[in-house]
Amino acid sequence: MDQTEVRTSPEEDTISLLDLMSVIAKRRRFIFFSTVIAAALIVLFSIYTLKVPSTSPYNPMPNQFTPEVKVRLLESQSSSISSALQNSALGTLASLAGASSSTGPTNADLAQALLKGNTLADDVAQHFDFVGRYHITKDPLTKSRKIFEKALGIQYDQTTGILTITYTDIHKDFATKVLSYTLDALQKRFNTLSTEKVEAQKEYLQARLSQLQGDLKQAQDNLINYQVKHGIIDLNTQAQAQVTKIASLNSQIQNNEIQLQTLKKYGRSENDPAVVQLKNAIQIEQNLINELKSGSSNFSINNIPQDQLPQISATYLNLKNDLTLQETIYMTLRQQYETAKLEADANAKTFQVIEHAEIPEVKSGPSRGKISMIVTITVFFLAVFISFIMEYFERVKRDPIESSKLNEIKGMFGRPRRE
Repeated sequence: MDQTEVRTSPEEDTISLLDLMSVIAKRRRFIFFSTVIAAALIVLFSIYTLKVPSTSPYNPMPNQFTPEVKVRLLESQSSSISSALQNSALGTLASLAGASSSTGPTNADLAQALLKGNTLADDVAQHFDFVGRYHITKDPLTKSRKIFEKALGIQYDQTTGILTITYTDIHKDFATKVLSYTLDALQKRFNTLSTEKVEAQKEYLQARLSQLQGDLKQAQDNLINYQVKHGIIDLNTQAQAQVTKIASLNSQIQNNEIQLQTLKKYGRSENDPAVVQLKNAIQIEQNLINELKSGSSNFSINNIPQDQLPQISATYLNLKNDLTLQETIYMTLRQQYETAKLEADANAKTFQVIEHAEIPEVKSGPSRGKISMIVTITVFFLAVFISFIMEYFERVKRDPIESSKLNEIKGMFGRPRRE
C-alpha cells in the first residue's frame, strides 16, 4: 500500500501542475480581456488627469512641482579649536573649572531641527494663510502643520555638508514662494539661535574669568608673602648655596682649631693675642653655622633655617603648584573666551545659500507610466486568481458531495425556512 502511494504521488503532482496550466488556458480570454481593459482604462485615466488643469477640482491626480534650494552648513573654525581643547589636557582642566569645550550639536543638526519644528511651520502657515487656502475648518493649527510637513522635503549630505530643502505643491509659483520664504525664515532663526548660544557662552566664560582672576591673585599673594617671610627667591639655588657655605665654615673651623692646637703646643698662653684671635674666629664661624641652621630674624637670601628646610620646601612647592594650576585654568578659559568671540564673528559664514529656489519647468510627479504598469500587472494577477476561484466553484458544482456542502453553506447565510 505504501508503494502504491509512492508511485502515485508524482503523478498527482504532475496532474496538479497541468490542472493549473489548463485553468489558465481555459480562462485565457477572461484574463486577457480583463488585463487589456484595465490597461486601457488606466491609460485613459492618465490622459484625462494630464489634460485637465492641475488646479481643477475634478483632477484626482494633478501634476506636482517640487522646487529646491541647497544650503551649505559649515562648522566654524572656533568649533574646531574647541574640539582640540576638549581632547587636550587644557580641556580637562577647563572642565574641572566648570567650563565645557564641547561644541554640542552641529550646525546641520540645528538647521534640520528648526525645519522640523512647529515654530517655522506656524510662521509659514500664517504668512501664506493655509487655513483659508486649504479651507481648514477644524483643528487649523494641527492640520496646517501636517500640510507643511508633508510637502517639505529635507535631505542632508554629510560628505559635502549640503542640505537640500524641497517643497511640493500643484502650483509651481506657490511652491517656489513658500520655499523661498522658508529659507529666509530658517536663516534668520539659525543666525539668532547661533548668536544667542555664543553670547550665553561668552557671558558665562566672562563670569568664570572674573572669578578665576580673584583666585589667581590670591594664589600669587600667598606665594609672594611666603617668599618674603622666609627669604625665598630660588629655593633650589639657595638651599645648595647654604649647604656649600656651612661646609666651608666647618672647614675653616677645623683649620683654625688645628692652628690653635699648634700654638698651645709651643707654649702660648690663653691670653696670647694669636690664641685669642683664633678662638674668636672659631666662635664667629660657629655662630654663623648655628644661624644658618636655625635661622635669623634679619632678612637674608641665604638665611633659610636648615632644620626647617624640608617643611618650607614642601609648603613652597604646594603654593607654587597651586599658582601654576590657577594660571593654566585661567589661560584655558581665556582661550575659550577668545574662541567664542571668533565664533560670533564667523556665524554669518556658516550658513551659505548655494542655490536659491527657482520655478520648476518640469513636474516632479506623479509618474503616470509607472502607475499604469503597476495597475496593469495587478489586474493581470487578480484575473488569474479569480480564474482559479471560478474553476474551483465550477468543479464543486459537478461533485455531488462538495455541491451539497456548498448548498449547506449557502443555506446558513440565507433566510431561515418556515416550518
